[in-house]
Amino acid sequence: MLYKDLISTYGSSLAGRSSPKDDPIWHFSRTDELRLFRENTLEALQQAKVYLLDHLAASYADTLHDDFLLQVKDTDVPSVVKLGAIELPAKVAWVEFDYGALASSRVDRDSPQNAGYEKPLGSGLCGYLIDDRDADHLSIIMFARESGSKLMDPTCRLRVIRAADGQPNFDDYLLDRVLHLLDYYKRLQYPEERIHANLGYFDSRTKQDLFIPFALFAMLVSPDLGGIIPTPTETLSAKEAKVARKFGKSWVTSAQKSHLTIRIGPQAISHMIEKQARIEFERQSREERAGPVRHWVSEHERHYRNGKVVLVKGHFRGDEPVSNLPTRVMGPKTG
Repeated sequence: MLYKDLISTYGSSLAGRSSPKDDPIWHFSRTDELRLFRENTLEALQQAKVYLLDHLAASYADTLHDDFLLQVKDTDVPSVVKLGAIELPAKVAWVEFDYGALASSRVDRDSPQNAGYEKPLGSGLCGYLIDDRDADHLSIIMFARESGSKLMDPTCRLRVIRAADGQPNFDDYLLDRVLHLLDYYKRLQYPEERIHANLGYFDSRTKQDLFIPFALFAMLVSPDLGGIIPTPTETLSAKEAKVARKFGKSWVTSAQKSHLTIRIGPQAISHMIEKQARIEFERQSREERAGPVRHWVSEHERHYRNGKVVLVKGHFRGDEPVSNLPTRVMGPKTG
């Protein structure tokens, strides 16, 4: 879990027990701001109510986002607004899912979020830390670790300003840059274009995939749980807990002892099957549509732009129809 890895990495570095290989950002660009960020994040993670979506549950929530994007006309409206007022399950919540599996599922179902790309956009794990303790705003931070990378620090924090009734107004938010990550990139002498590309990519993901945790929160309070099945699961194995106690890793033993693993039930499975069947039909219609039905074309003249005229003898055109594919019939022009 990314949740456990974050707590282990941040706690070890703050306690002076990590190496540059374990936590390169901490050792190459340590500042007072970075220390304060790590301390606040570690405290929030230890208090958070933790949810782990399996790959099917994350894809299910994401298909609801697809449906919204296909219906909405105003693309400037944040997707989470469509869900209405959401009751958060705790003052601090952590929602994690496998982003690599989600990206692959977007390709498989030709998701509008994939913008026509034929390969998955992104890999690794992703988690949202949603902190509702401040009276003025709701704090949202997305942590992501690409496959094969040690970096887990975020690019930004969303501060969603509260309306007069105290509810977060997702039309009114501030995006705060996480400066220590920018400093790390500059210390490694990354080209400016690469820095801006990295920051822009994760900023966009932070806002786009925010729909998933909030869709989860909405389903958790629906009468039928929205087709999902939450199952309590031990966060630390007995061996992991024993090792943490033995080596005095209090930051690990202070973490949540259990989390809720989210899977999908029969209702959600039926939705996914129906959606996949529709996608396959539409894909087949696009890629395998039969040409004109076989028919006779009378002798006629073919005129070219350069003035050349060719007499075309009568001939058959088209193919015999295939019974299980839609066909396109060519008839005479009416005018």
